[in-house]
Amino acid sequence: MTDVKINKVSKYFGTMKAVNNADIHIQEGEFFTLLGPSGCGKTTLLRTLAGFYNQEEGDIYFGDVCINEVPAHNRNIGMVFQSYAIFPHMSVFENVAYGLKARKVKKDEIQRRVMEALDMVELTEYKDRQPSQMSGGQQQRIALARAIVIHPGLLLMDEPLSNLDAKLRLKMRSDIRELQKRLNITTVYVTHDQDEALAVSDRIAVLSNGVIQQIGKPHEIYLRPENKFVANFIGSTNFIDAYTTHESTVVVEGIAFPMILDTPFQGKVTYSIRPEQIQIKRENSQIVGEFLTATIKEAVFLGEKVEYKVALPSGLSVNIHEHAISYQDLMKVGDIIEFYLNPEEAIIFSESGEEALNLHGNKREQK
Repeated sequence: MTDVKINKVSKYFGTMKAVNNADIHIQEGEFFTLLGPSGCGKTTLLRTLAGFYNQEEGDIYFGDVCINEVPAHNRNIGMVFQSYAIFPHMSVFENVAYGLKARKVKKDEIQRRVMEALDMVELTEYKDRQPSQMSGGQQQRIALARAIVIHPGLLLMDEPLSNLDAKLRLKMRSDIRELQKRLNITTVYVTHDQDEALAVSDRIAVLSNGVIQQIGKPHEIYLRPENKFVANFIGSTNFIDAYTTHESTVVVEGIAFPMILDTPFQGKVTYSIRPEQIQIKRENSQIVGEFLTATIKEAVFLGEKVEYKVALPSGLSVNIHEHAISYQDLMKVGDIIEFYLNPEEAIIFSESGEEALNLHGNKREQK
């Protein structure tokens, strides 16, 4: 187990900068996720950590040791690949033992450690089977056991669940997180799946075009995105054109909301609020504030929630999600509703979208 320091690391492919000045400190025992769309640089950064690529700029430290010149096989890492990368001609036991044999570990020690690793991933009874006889989830467990059996200082996982069906992904991500906590292995995990990242991570780095956009805990990334890219990539959100006045008031669709901005600002802004943060006015509603009126254009029932798309008289469309509603509260297309834009939950972005203006001044900070 070790901490990892990535100090201003850049990686080029020709003239293209795949990773641009990455600066991250991953703590010992932390589950740290690199999250972003395809081509954002997350896998390139992971492979640079592994030693498969050499960075052109910056330094990487495992603990206090700079490992820039250390080859991959000497970095004491465990690696789990998207494609599993298990040997089809070897049994489950032989696959897990492979790394230990390569390190010339004694036979009785190999036996003990392999069985211990198989027990951790619940595959002990399958030790003599061939991978072809195993399900996708079981094959991923073989790959995980092979990675942890060498007692790595760092565990790297590259989209390990992307080839599994949805139900199995949910179980495997829970199992991986539980195992990581039990072993307390420093882990760097790559995924494009926002829900997966939120579920397993201690902290997340969101990347776009090789640049780290934000680093934070899951709830910070989701509830306090630092720019429009992060707000839009993590979950879903409404972006509504608005403007601020000299009185630090944000005006949305003619309604003035008092807001505490980090820096006084006057001009065009974007009012960002997530669909589940918008409140629909009901008969016994105790919400105090000004409401907007709209017509329901779409209503999608998803069991645990209902997704509404509503249209205001101005033509503006807004998405609203309601959870834990009763049968009698269901609404249909064509219904007229009133809703509250809940300024205490909103994030105000600059017109360019590159900066959030109320992360520290937001009223939630004062609760």
